[in-house]
Amino acid sequence: MKTTTFILYFLFFGIIGYSQVETKIITVDLSKPHKKSITIYTDSLYTALDYSKWLSVKSKDMIAIKLINGNPLKYYYKIDTKNISFFNEEAKVKEAIDEAIDDSTTDIAALKHMPIKIEDILEYNYSLNNSIDYLNIEVETSYEILKQKNVLKEIDLKERILFLNEAKKSYGINHELINHLEKFKGNKKYAVVQENLFKTKEKAEKSIENIINKFYSINFDIYTLPIDIQGKNIDALEFKLRRFDKETKVEDTDFASTPYNIWIKNGLKIDVSAGLFFSSLYDYEFDKRDDLSILGNKIITLKNKGEYDLAFGSMINTYVRMNSWVVPTINFGAALTKNEKLQVLFGGGLILGKQERIIFTAGISMGKVERIADGYQVGGSYNLGDSGTIPTQSEFKFGKFFGITYNLSKVKKISLDKGIE
Repeated sequence: MKTTTFILYFLFFGIIGYSQVETKIITVDLSKPHKKSITIYTDSLYTALDYSKWLSVKSKDMIAIKLINGNPLKYYYKIDTKNISFFNEEAKVKEAIDEAIDDSTTDIAALKHMPIKIEDILEYNYSLNNSIDYLNIEVETSYEILKQKNVLKEIDLKERILFLNEAKKSYGINHELINHLEKFKGNKKYAVVQENLFKTKEKAEKSIENIINKFYSINFDIYTLPIDIQGKNIDALEFKLRRFDKETKVEDTDFASTPYNIWIKNGLKIDVSAGLFFSSLYDYEFDKRDDLSILGNKIITLKNKGEYDLAFGSMINTYVRMNSWVVPTINFGAALTKNEKLQVLFGGGLILGKQERIIFTAGISMGKVERIADGYQVGGSYNLGDSGTIPTQSEFKFGKFFGITYNLSKVKKISLDKGIE
C-alpha cells in the first residue's frame, strides 16, 4: 500500500512539475536594436541574461517580446506588420479634474471670506487665463523637445507632474470662482462674467487633458501577447522590428535591418537529409579457374571489391534541439547501392551547423545481397556444367555503414507576425 501511494505521489508531482510553463520575455533595446538580450519571467520575478551567440527558449515555453528605450513621441514601431502601441487606451482626465476640485481649497479659500466685487472675479479670471496660456506654451515646448530624442525614458518626463499640478490648480481656482460668482447672481454683469469663467473652465479642462494625453498615456512596459510554440516542428521563431517616423511616415530601413531569430531548445525535431553512404553490405561477385587436378572442374574464387560499397540515399533525423553547432541525432533511412539494391539504414550521428546542416552518421545496414548458393563455397572445386554459371542466392544480411548527408529541409521558422494577431 505504501509503495502504491508513493508511486501515485511521484506521478502526480512529476506531471505537475513537467506541466509548468514559463513565459520567456525577449527584451529588445530600441536604442540599440542590434544588441539582443533575454529575460526570464517566472513567478512575477525578472532575471536578466546576457545575449551571447543567439537568443533561445525552451520548446515548452511561452514567448513574449518586450520593447524598451524607444521614443513613441517621435516614432511608431512595428513587429513584422503589426503596430506596437506605447500608449494607454484610456486617458484618466476625469479623475484628474475631480482631484483638481478636491485640492482647490488651499489657494482659493480666502475668496470665500473676502468681500470682493464682481469686477475682482473678472480680473482674477483674466490672470488665470494668462497663466493657463503660459502653461500650455511650456507644455508644447517640452513636448517638442522630447519628440527630438531617439530614446525616451521616464526620467525625461519628470516635468509632467509639475505641469499637471499647475493645470489642476488652475482648474480648481476656476471652479471656486464659479461658485463664488453665485453671490452676485443679481448683478447686471453676472452673465458676462459667468460666460468668461466657463470659457476659462473649458480651457483648463483641455489643458489637463492635453498634459495627460501627451505625458501620462505613455506606457514604458510594452509586451506582445505570449505565443505558444509547444508541439510545433520548428527551429526558430522569427520577427522583424521596424521603425517609422511619426511625421513623415517613412520607415528607417537601417534600424534593426536583420530579423531576430529566437532558436528553440529541447523537444523533438524531425527532418530529412540525403547524401552518400558506404555500406559493408554488397553483392559478392565470383570468378572461377580451372582445377588442374580434376578434369572439367572449376575452382570458385571471390572477387576482391574492398570492404565497402557505395550507395546513395536519404535519412530521417530525429534529435533534441540543443541550440548548438553540434547536435547528436538518431536516424533511419534507406539507400540504393550501385546494383540498385535497397538497404535499410539505422544508426546515430552528429548534426553540424545551424542554418546549413551536414550530418555525419554511422550504424547498421540491412538488406538482401547475393551470396554463393548453399552447397557451394569459395575455394571449392565443382563441375559447373556447360554454362559454367556459378550458382548464387539472395540472402537478407546485416552489415554496417557510415555516411555523410546534407539536410534537405531548410531552417523551419514561424513568424511572430501571426502570433500577435
